[in-house]
Amino acid sequence: MNEVEYYLEDLKSRFSGIDKTKYYLSYSGGKDSHFLYWFIKEYLHDKEIEIVSVNTFMEHQEIRECMYKNSNVVLLPKMKPFEIKEKYGIPCFSKSQDDFINRYQNGSRSKSTLQRIHGNGEDGNWTRFKINNKAKRLLLSGELHKVSPNCCKYLKKEPFKDYEKSSGRKAIIGVRGGESILRKSKYTSRFTKDKKFTPLHDLTDEMMDKIYAKYNIPIPKVYKYITRTGCMGCPYGSWKKDTQKELELISENQRKFVENYFKESYEVLGIISNDIQLKFDL
Repeated sequence: MNEVEYYLEDLKSRFSGIDKTKYYLSYSGGKDSHFLYWFIKEYLHDKEIEIVSVNTFMEHQEIRECMYKNSNVVLLPKMKPFEIKEKYGIPCFSKSQDDFINRYQNGSRSKSTLQRIHGNGEDGNWTRFKINNKAKRLLLSGELHKVSPNCCKYLKKEPFKDYEKSSGRKAIIGVRGGESILRKSKYTSRFTKDKKFTPLHDLTDEMMDKIYAKYNIPIPKVYKYITRTGCMGCPYGSWKKDTQKELELISENQRKFVENYFKESYEVLGIISNDIQLKFDL
């Protein structure tokens, strides 16, 4: 048995430990969740686990097509993107930074909030767990637009939460612990505190790529150009230049919508798309 087969059999044993009638796959159409879709349908040949997606109105067309093709249920959020922007604000720097910026903009002056804003730890010394200097300057001067990480919450998380209440099922999610520092500390076992099943928490990029190649699993062509897919043009991909690439991958109408939605954050971050769309082979 080679390492790929060994991993898949180990993953199979993880699934044998759950009651499949009480779980659903949270399917985004992206690389990680599509691997789980393939594993459930093609490797386990399971018919009990429901495949559930949310159409946020912000997905790449190719990803949305995967969702509607492969899902048993496609949910819709109660709020649309511009309604969320008006009420809560939009993403800008990072989820962690934006959370504390949002708290400050909403009037919080708690010790933990001020520590993150000013960069002082418990002992009064400088800490790396703080908002960046540009964010701090704009925030304290009152020049920063309304910032919030809640876009994802209301477009994605809330619809799934409502589905779980009505169905009684818990989510199987394709998050992997090695994807970021935050996820590495948060996803360290097969289950979260609220009993979501995270069977891929220890899956590496290398092993993922080997499985995709060995079994010739279809992968959205957009992954030829960007490493992760979420909402089109989300500023959180700007540090890896993924946001800028995404703006050249989408249609002119989609780009206008995205640039209008994230306008203020793009201006702060210096994200400017070209006038002519790049002709990627999608």
